[in-house]
Amino acid sequence: MILLIAGCGGGSSSQRIVGSVTLSPSTAQTLAVSQSLPITATVANDASGSGVSWTLTGVGSLSDVTTTSVTYTAPSAVSSSQTVTVRATSKANPAASATLQITVTSGGAQANVLSLSVNGGPVPGQLYANGAFANVTLCVPGTSNCQTIGGVLVDTGSFGLRLLKSAVTLPLAPLTSGGSTINNCVQFVDGSFLWGQVAAADVHLAGEQASSVSVQLIADPTGFAIPTSCAAGGSNNNSLAALGANGILGVGTEAQDCGPACDSSSGRPTPPVPAYYNCSTSGGCQPAFVSLAEQITNPVVKFPVDNNGVLVQMQSLSGTATTASGNLIFGIGTQANNALGSATIQTLNNVDNFTTAFNSRTLTSSFVDSGSNGLFFPDSAIATCTTASGFFCPPSTLHLTAVNHGQNGTQTNISFTVDNAQNLFNSNPSAAAFSTLAGPMSGGFDWGLPFFYGRNVFTSIRGQTMPSGAPAAPWWAY
Repeated sequence: MILLIAGCGGGSSSQRIVGSVTLSPSTAQTLAVSQSLPITATVANDASGSGVSWTLTGVGSLSDVTTTSVTYTAPSAVSSSQTVTVRATSKANPAASATLQITVTSGGAQANVLSLSVNGGPVPGQLYANGAFANVTLCVPGTSNCQTIGGVLVDTGSFGLRLLKSAVTLPLAPLTSGGSTINNCVQFVDGSFLWGQVAAADVHLAGEQASSVSVQLIADPTGFAIPTSCAAGGSNNNSLAALGANGILGVGTEAQDCGPACDSSSGRPTPPVPAYYNCSTSGGCQPAFVSLAEQITNPVVKFPVDNNGVLVQMQSLSGTATTASGNLIFGIGTQANNALGSATIQTLNNVDNFTTAFNSRTLTSSFVDSGSNGLFFPDSAIATCTTASGFFCPPSTLHLTAVNHGQNGTQTNISFTVDNAQNLFNSNPSAAAFSTLAGPMSGGFDWGLPFFYGRNVFTSIRGQTMPSGAPAAPWWAY
């Protein structure tokens, strides 16, 4: 996808319930097999200093047990992801306790590695070609009330987490401004758009955690009419069938989906760009400025360490396959598994594009985008499909080349193949992965998911600290 752009109670406020327990960490955690997690407990008004007792429900073990701390260790192997609960109970007041939910992932995955699957998507009877999907865990901020949502499209061409409200069962509170709810509109280059409220959630991706992230709940609420400045005559991808996914995880080159152009403190001229709206039952929805903290946020930038970008690793693929797999690795140069190595860095211009030279044309609005399911570029000489709308259908296989140029003067030669999409789909009705799928686009070159097969592709995030020797972000490297 490409963006165009506390409680109640009586008595004194100083009173605390005798024996009430709080845990650190306080929000749900994700661990790989064999990993350990120290947990501490604090008991309010525990005059006797009795502390807590610990219990574990589920796989794994507890060690180094004291009345104030414990270490949970995940088992050495699990056949599938497991959810366990660690409970701390006040010894002075056994009615008071606190719990921590921990998800143990299978396969020995590292904490900064999120599995990707090109599997056709989550819509029954509908095959999504070249969609890299992942699981995302949401929690009500500061709690262990969490939900894991599968079928979320991973997209290096957009910024922030957007989920269908119909897929979210958690009671996430919408963000408000002056009594109005904050809604977000995101428009894509194909003319489609997404509309929905902004809410705060803790986001867990593999073993990484981002606290209080602004996310978009698509098609929530239905009570407000979608402003014409948002719809702009385009199609609304507000359902599972229309979107083909339960949501989009945008891990692209920006920290927010709009940034200073929508920032309420930037002194921008009115009217605001049609990205954020204040909505009320009395006044409908009006374009509004919002702070950076309220904007839909790339969750990667809120990770404690691996917060400067991502690495997408997809398996090699020549032709077509029923499924394909890969990894989304968080951080660049922050751990042994995300080092840049010999990758060529290509810096971007002020709108996050580089230049592709193709077919005697200089395409300055080019980009790398895992959320696009093909390679899209201008070439009027290639026949387009009649039934597989939006794709090329040449009479025979084409072997083409292009050259990508970064703003920093680097260049890479790319060879790629284009097949007849209609034949690909008809000949492989159960296939979800296609390395030779391509289609027409005006203006630039969209290096979609076929570009990722067999490559390590880094996406850096503007404003974040880069590894030693690397230029300032944003850039792609591969």
